[in-house]
Amino acid sequence: MTQDSGRIKYHYGFYAAMKVEYGLIHADLTYDQEVQLGEEPVRLDFLIIKKNPGVVLTDPIGKFFETVNIFEYKSPKDGLSIDDFYKAIGYSFIYKGHNRKVDELPIQDMTLTLVRHTYPRELMKSLMAEGFAVEESHPGIYRVKGNINMKVQIIVSSRLPADEYEGLQLIASGCTKDAVIRYAGKAAASDNANVKTDAEAVMTICLSINKELGSQMEEDGNMNIRETIDGIFAVAKEEGMKAGIREGMAQGMAQGMAQGMEKGMEKGMEKGMEKGMEKGVNETNERVATDMLKKNLPLSLIAEISRLSEDTIRNLAGSLGISVV
Repeated sequence: MTQDSGRIKYHYGFYAAMKVEYGLIHADLTYDQEVQLGEEPVRLDFLIIKKNPGVVLTDPIGKFFETVNIFEYKSPKDGLSIDDFYKAIGYSFIYKGHNRKVDELPIQDMTLTLVRHTYPRELMKSLMAEGFAVEESHPGIYRVKGNINMKVQIIVSSRLPADEYEGLQLIASGCTKDAVIRYAGKAAASDNANVKTDAEAVMTICLSINKELGSQMEEDGNMNIRETIDGIFAVAKEEGMKAGIREGMAQGMAQGMAQGMEKGMEKGMEKGMEKGMEKGVNETNERVATDMLKKNLPLSLIAEISRLSEDTIRNLAGSLGISVV
């Protein structure tokens, strides 16, 4: 896979992780990954989340939101320098005035969030040297205050609490089996089908980054982690699966969330696997592929994430009226 395709993988994982986060609480938000600001659209590096004024978010990231919230995600191989900081602010200012009436989008209705997995030490030093104040408002979340006409925060996903924004933490190297299982169980218990689709993409990207994790599962003699994820999403609508997850969580609390989740999965799979496996897996993979096709992502990356053959993806693209190369 090319370096550019690798970056796209991380960026798509970030997009999917954010949708899962707010899909779990049924927040009515709009997501835009492609914005036309010139001759060519700005793709993937930026994500724009739009929030209606009546929507109230109380989580540490969401309570910072205004009407238009611009995110720039930096993959682990990307740097985050003071120049990147000013470029992101410049992009935000261009977005404010592009194809709009004068002050149609007030600057106080906008926020900018920069996201990186590791702490951007040099950027923080540069910001403070230039007179900005950097305050940690929550573990892993830093507010930048100074001579800027908009709200700016920096998120360091590796410093977030382990039980918060798990999806952001999974799209990096070093994640554990228990972390993936907890994330899978949380998504499987949701009644939102889109959450399952996006969580599937996050976990698949996680496994492609952490290749040793799949090998570890095989060596443990258990069901391969990919098969475990497929099984969870295949039968998530079955009442037996839902009951099994809840029972497993309740019984396992004293011994630890991961152990309880594994027990719930086993019981749920025993009741629902035969009925839902094949149909559910195919539907999930097709939803992932459809979403990626609409974003004009590379065919090879769609095949890797959705686990569909390239011919199947081309046929799906044809039915949607989308051309792929």
